[in-house]
Amino acid sequence: MDSVSEPYTHLSMTESAPHPYRRDSGDYFDNVGAGVGVVDHAGEVVWMSSRLAEHSPETLRIFTELCSDAIVQFKSSPTLHLRKRFASGTHFFELMISPTSDRRATGILFDVTNRTRLSERLEAIDLAGADLLDLDAQIVNPLNVAERLALLEGKIANTMRTQFSDQPFEVRLRNRKTEQLELVIGHGIDPLRIGESIFARGTGNGISGLVASTGESYIGRNLDGDPLYIPGLPGARSSLTVPLLLRDRVIGVVNVESIQADAFTDEDRMALETYGRYQAMALNILDMLIVERSTTSQRVSLTLREEMIVPQQRLRDATRDLAAGKLGAYENLEAALETLGARIRGATSGPQSVLGIDRLPRDRSVDPYINGKRILVADDDANVRETIQGLLQEAGGIVENRADGGSTLDLVRRAKDEGRPFQLVISDVRMPDRNGYEVFRGTRLCTPDCAFLMMTGFGYDPNHSIVRSTQDGLNNFLFKPFQASVLLEEVRKAFGAPE
Repeated sequence: MDSVSEPYTHLSMTESAPHPYRRDSGDYFDNVGAGVGVVDHAGEVVWMSSRLAEHSPETLRIFTELCSDAIVQFKSSPTLHLRKRFASGTHFFELMISPTSDRRATGILFDVTNRTRLSERLEAIDLAGADLLDLDAQIVNPLNVAERLALLEGKIANTMRTQFSDQPFEVRLRNRKTEQLELVIGHGIDPLRIGESIFARGTGNGISGLVASTGESYIGRNLDGDPLYIPGLPGARSSLTVPLLLRDRVIGVVNVESIQADAFTDEDRMALETYGRYQAMALNILDMLIVERSTTSQRVSLTLREEMIVPQQRLRDATRDLAAGKLGAYENLEAALETLGARIRGATSGPQSVLGIDRLPRDRSVDPYINGKRILVADDDANVRETIQGLLQEAGGIVENRADGGSTLDLVRRAKDEGRPFQLVISDVRMPDRNGYEVFRGTRLCTPDCAFLMMTGFGYDPNHSIVRSTQDGLNNFLFKPFQASVLLEEVRKAFGAPE
């Protein structure tokens, strides 16, 4: 059977409909589509089912005109069958028209409103997904990690706002080693309490844990009686949670919540599942850009060249002195070689180093902005935290250090209770038991006036703590490896020194 598809026909609602002759059709035709009718060559409806008669005059008028136009085409092609689509009011229809032997046409009407709206919605989702994946390297590479994630988050938030009625939502990524679902993007849903975690497990980890472990979406139609639900949005009564699928692998979840009961439909689920795949691809691409080895290698090479300038000059001077037979030439040569070795080790050890300590003035005095300030340094690398502690103590600071986030927050709380709160916390972005955002948020909750400085290696932030902390007001970051002078300057600025 041949068919012809034509664009939707939009006709005026002000024109009046014909007055069709109607007779009872029986139960059979009343249950066919959205209505059945027969139109003659004069454009008159000679019969219609009761279901067709229930439509608006506008819909009936368009039905009649399309059938009448089809009869003209049937004269030259009597075996032709036509399919027409049109909109009437807020509804969309599809009309199947077939010729009869007495110069009449039979039309079967189908209401395709839901299918059409879903198709339009998915098309909009596809366009938003294409925009989400438009991560041009020339645009993204110059951005630091916070700017990259902020760019991505802005696009996701805009689509969630337009496609899901600006409902609060969160995006969590799955840690492949620990199975923990780390909060990456959150809008309007309360984060978990400090120390609480959700894992990709079917029991004991809420709806998100179930979805992440099974890869199956979940609509919480009534959260008041849902034992799986872990409270997030205050007053939430319904939710929609879908997996972030990268091919067939679940890399995280998207969760949307509403204060209205039964606010989400299967259409919403299909739309969010589609957009979730785009989110998964975009986040995966972004993570690859963040840890791109070529960028890291360029930074290491640049750092190494900078660190070699002074030792090379000292070696040249010592060599000339040795050739000239000057006193102390051997000692100078050995000192230059020692400096060279130390700088090579520092420059090539990546984020586990603080550079340029030997370039600080040997006779430096106590810094008036740092002197007497209580400072806590948190890093799981002993060399980093002890080096920072030593530098700040020499500047007059009262400094303690911890190797993990849990003990850091315990010490922050204890110091506050004892009436000697810390005035600055310097924390690495990634530690075994806590990420940088949790340490930052826990510190702010306990001591709101405490300054905070976050450290990260080569801009790598697997838990996206930088973006989340930036959203909460943090603006001070150190990207390892950093110069000792930069560290001291950032600490001074944290205590109010002018730039």
